[in-house]
Amino acid sequence: NRPFWVDINVKTSAFTGTVYDFVANACSAQWTSGAGTLNCPGTNNEDNGFILIQSLSRLENGTTSLRPSLLTAPQNIQNGYIRGAYPSFKVQTGDRFQAIVNCERGATSCGVLFRVDYQLATGGLVRDFWAFGERYEGTTFTVDLDLSPLAGQDVRFVLSVLSLGDASGDRALWVEPRIVRTIPSVTITPTP
Repeated sequence: NRPFWVDINVKTSAFTGTVYDFVANACSAQWTSGAGTLNCPGTNNEDNGFILIQSLSRLENGTTSLRPSLLTAPQNIQNGYIRGAYPSFKVQTGDRFQAIVNCERGATSCGVLFRVDYQLATGGLVRDFWAFGERYEGTTFTVDLDLSPLAGQDVRFVLSVLSLGDASGDRALWVEPRIVRTIPSVTITPTP
């Protein structure tokens, strides 16, 4: 029956979470090669190029990953390619593209160029954002790209793999490709 005062201390912290999963949305993308439009998922060893969604991946470094991944193979010709153009996504400041890229274990003649490109949702040219040359040498590469230069824009991301010569042994893995965002969280701590 008497008034009392409460002092509330607000603490902020942050956590990083996935805001776009390229594996979960793989079949929402338009997949193409020099042979035309490709099915998603495709058929293993299809000469026109193929995309397979994997929950268990055999990495080039000899390990096996339980992370979701995309196994992509370019059209089986000299300098073949495969490309997946995803639906538009609104980029925010601090968003990051993350993945592990490598050749599939056993694909010893693999030699490819991984690329992340983008196109504004309003149209126009596909623009380069990042590229990485990969040959089968027993290691993986971790990608962590700051997407802040694209903040505020609706963007169609394009994942591409291009053969560096003969494509017959090119089996390229995108392990857990995703866009992550740091999201602030608020904790309210009452003070008696």
